[in-house]
Amino acid sequence: MSTSNTLALPSWFGRALVEGVLIVFAVVLGFIVNEWREDVAHRRAADAAMARVVAEVETNIAALEAVVGYHETVVERIGARLAAIETGDAPADGVLFDEVMGVMNRGVNAPGLSSFAWEHAQQHGRLDILPYEQVAAVARVYEMQANGVSATWRQIVELLFAGPEIMRGEDLRPSLRFTQIGFAELASQERFLISQYEHLLEELGEAADG
Repeated sequence: MSTSNTLALPSWFGRALVEGVLIVFAVVLGFIVNEWREDVAHRRAADAAMARVVAEVETNIAALEAVVGYHETVVERIGARLAAIETGDAPADGVLFDEVMGVMNRGVNAPGLSSFAWEHAQQHGRLDILPYEQVAAVARVYEMQANGVSATWRQIVELLFAGPEIMRGEDLRPSLRFTQIGFAELASQERFLISQYEHLLEELGEAADG
């Protein structure tokens, strides 16, 4: 007479094992789906933020193109005024305010560049999901805007309207030369920033197509 040492498993064990595996699979799948959804949401937020940046860059280019020609004209007018002084066709002494109004019929006419979309993107745009090189390129151009054009036109305003000296009679040549240098630098920076903005738009467009 022979006996078997094999233990019989309960009838419910197989069903419980399958259900346990299915539960674990469902939990893991849930984690994967949630992570995918978060990635998609972050990507959409980043894409929307960069779309707003692109629109802002296009607006800034239009603003620069609207004023750069005028600023170059101011440089030419100041140059003509200085030439007239040197030839004796115009007096060297005068009131700077009057001269400013003569050569700057539109005032300083700052381009009024915006950086709100970029600042908002940095705070809320989930830019960490984008390639580092792309984000760095945008940051570099906005830094040029802040430390170049925006800083220069503020310096010009401070020079021209810092105090009552602008209403006093003086030898106009030093102030006119300094103002001419300032506007020449401003126009040069504006031209350069336009080219950098256009190059940035090309890079962003290629990244979007890719």
